[in-house]
This record gives sequence, structure tokens and C-alpha cells, in this order.
Amino acid sequence: MSRSRTPQPATARAAVEALRQTMMAAGVDEAREKAEWAVAHLLAVGRLDLRLRAEQTLSPSQGKRWTAIRDRLAAHEPLQYVLGETEFYGRRFASDARALIPRPETEELVSLALQRRPLWRRPPRVADIGTGSGAMAVTLALERPTATVIATDLSAAALALARENARRHGAEDRIEWLLGDLLDEVSPASLDAIVTNLPYVRHGEIARLERQIRDYEPLGALDGGPDGLRLIRRLIAQAPRALRRPGWLFLEIAENQGDETRALLEQAGFIGIEIARDAAGHERFALGRLERA
Repeated sequence: MSRSRTPQPATARAAVEALRQTMMAAGVDEAREKAEWAVAHLLAVGRLDLRLRAEQTLSPSQGKRWTAIRDRLAAHEPLQYVLGETEFYGRRFASDARALIPRPETEELVSLALQRRPLWRRPPRVADIGTGSGAMAVTLALERPTATVIATDLSAAALALARENARRHGAEDRIEWLLGDLLDEVSPASLDAIVTNLPYVRHGEIARLERQIRDYEPLGALDGGPDGLRLIRRLIAQAPRALRRPGWLFLEIAENQGDETRALLEQAGFIGIEIARDAAGHERFALGRLERA
């Protein structure tokens, strides 16, 4: 029986099970977890509360929405795009195909920056370069209210999404928004820190990414060129001009780019360079600072 002719489930429990089976048949990973998140979203409850609503009857409108969700998930569309939101640093952010889905590793990047106490001793100017959904910029603005945060992106559509997320959290007026390529629109010696998650996937590896990433997330936010460092290399070279002294640079990188990134930072004059690991034990972050003037 085709998906379009599958009857709409009557209860929340049945909705989860039917969605799980459909996704498993389509080869979608983590089918159970995604089905639970989807039905919880449909009922406007938390996933942990879903068991208490297991026998709740779906309304006709919920049944129609369930069908649309089922078809999109079975086509391997990311859950975050289907639901229209994702969680980052304990907050909910709008999420759609205008920008890369914020991931847990990027939360760790934010934490690395927030833990650098010397950076926050005075109200700093911190830039999120290639802000995408705006999750990092908004988080930094909310976690450090005395800071001035700048958010840049080459994509007008991504920048619009970032501003929507800032409005959602009451932070739009606390962030300076710049449309442009990397640091081109940033004044010289105007920043105390740069925090960025630029594209770092090697071009040749794009075709091997999971279908839900490769087919749905914006290619420009993934493709880092032949060695994955095309934009990272440019940013590191530009950073000393944009940063005051002392100044900090925090980068998310691929797990096999630590040595190359360290060399690029050294060539640009950064000291105190660290290649840090993520929660899974992979080299994932590079950070360095410029000496005092």
C-alpha cells in the first residue's frame, strides 16, 4: 500500500508507530526517535510527555498535518526542517532550508568562547562570521548581555532567518547585521573576537554525506572546497586586520584539519593556539589569539 493511501492514525501511539514503520521502510535513520519528536511537536508537548498522551485522539487537522510530516520525513528531509525549529543551547530556533541546521558541536564552540574569561573582562565586540540561522550570534548576545555582537553572512536569505531568530529571543536590536563576504564589511581593528563555523567539508566528500544533509541543507554552507579549508584559510588571513590586540579567533573544523589549521594560524601571527576535541573525542575546534599591541 502506498504512503498516500495509508489511513491516518487515530491516536498518538498509532501515529508514532505508523511514522516509525514508514521511515524504516524508507531507510531513514533513528526512525523511532524522529517519530516521537514529530508526534510530540504535532501535539505541542515535550517528547517525554508523549507517553502520557499515548491514547489521545488526533483531530482531523492534526491527521492532515501528520500525513504531510510523514511524507516529508520519508523523503529523508531533516526533522528540523520538517518541524520548522531546532534546539540550540537550551533555546528553540527557527530552522529551514535557508541555513545549515545548528549542531551540538557548534554549541561546544560557543562554550569554548564563553569560557575564555579574559575575553569577557570588558564588554567586547564579538563577530559570528557566516551566521546562518543566527544561533551562535543570538546565544552569545543572550549569554553575555554586555557584549556587542556582529553577525555576517553572504546569503541574504540566511541573514533574514537569523534576524527572525533574534526577534524570537528579543535580541535583534542587540546585534549588528552585515551582508557580505567573510570580514569584508567589518572595520579594521574593530573586533575583540571572531567565532565562526564556516564550511569545512571537502568538495569530494559532499556526495558521500547522508542524504538528509546532501539533498536538503544549503550546499554553500557545507562545501569547503578541495581541501575543506577554502574559506577558513581566507578568514584566518583576514582576521589580524579586523581584530584588536589582544584578539581571539574560534573556529569549528573537520576532525582531520587540525594540523593544517594550526599552521595557518601560526602563519597569520596567532599564538596560544589550541586544537580542541569535541564530546565524541574528535579534533573539532581551533583557537588562537593575537598578542597585545
